[in-house]
Amino acid sequence: MKTSKQLLKVLCIGFMLVFSAGVFAQKPSNSKSVFLRVYNLEGKKISKGKLIFVNDSTLTLNRNGKKIDINFNTIGKIKTKHSGGHNVLVGALAGGTLGAIIGISTADPDAWIYSYSKSEGAYAGGLLGAAGGAAIGGVTAGFKESETYIINGDIVKWKIFKEQIVK
Repeated sequence: MKTSKQLLKVLCIGFMLVFSAGVFAQKPSNSKSVFLRVYNLEGKKISKGKLIFVNDSTLTLNRNGKKIDINFNTIGKIKTKHSGGHNVLVGALAGGTLGAIIGISTADPDAWIYSYSKSEGAYAGGLLGAAGGAAIGGVTAGFKESETYIINGDIVKWKIFKEQIVK
């Protein structure tokens, strides 16, 4: 009996430490980490990544640890945030993984009425979870508040973008 109380005490302290560590572990950032998709004057996507720097003539993005400099003269439009397909993909991956885990954990090959193996449970749960997750991702894509800035190589529109994005 005494060991279960000690175990419960240690678990409670551990949970408190884990959940309170996030409060102090993160330093507030002065710069906004905005994800941008950049299109050229013909409407073709030329780059995407997180905003590092913007000045009077250049937009600098971070894409997989590499810095990409883009001159404003070549920019047709800039869209903020990821596309709606990103929500669908992330939802499908999360739902498929969760569904497969649930399918494996609930498998009972010796059940009297509905018996299935772990591999069958993983397959069916993954498919159902992926479909459900993709549907939820599609719904959440409709609530994205991404912005589109039309630049078309115009210095006036570029300055407006620069003022609004660096707020």
